[in-house]
Amino acid sequence: MINQLVNQLVNTSIFEWIAFILSILYLIFATKELIYCWIFAIISSGIFIFLFFKANLYIDSALQFFYIIMAFVGWINWKKKENVKLTNLSLKSHLFLILLNSLFACGLAFLFDNYTDQSYPYIDSFIFCFSISATYLTTVKVVENWIYFIIIDFIAIFVYWQRDLNLTAVLFFVYTVLAIGAFLKWNKQLKTSKL
Repeated sequence: MINQLVNQLVNTSIFEWIAFILSILYLIFATKELIYCWIFAIISSGIFIFLFFKANLYIDSALQFFYIIMAFVGWINWKKKENVKLTNLSLKSHLFLILLNSLFACGLAFLFDNYTDQSYPYIDSFIFCFSISATYLTTVKVVENWIYFIIIDFIAIFVYWQRDLNLTAVLFFVYTVLAIGAFLKWNKQLKTSKL
């Protein structure tokens, strides 16, 4: 299995490698709250638009357009408020987000399942909807964004592996690990700031 993975990674397109590296840089800089993270997000998302479309992951392709827009919003928010404070959302707000995202995901999945050749429409719709919320929460520095991303990224590994986007599956494994670290770091910083 390891040999198969190595062979698949060696045969990965240069575009997927570039998107992989830029995505890792984005997450490392975002974890450190460095504004330059958004530049790497814009470029890597632009590449992923085409990679996902080619793999019949249209919802993921559309999500990358959203990521580009949110990268600009994140850049503006972080620059405008250079000292944007880390914060939490209430349990009630999280429950509302979960319900709203689940409803939208079901509707989107139904449409893509019945009217396109979308791969994994239900899983991908949930990834899409929850990623939108989690990305917005990142731009305003809500600590729990990382919890959403831990779950989203872990599930996305399966989808990308099944669609032969093996390096992207590895990327999302790395994202999962880094998101755990980011949550612990941001949560610790928030608790320290409240003392």
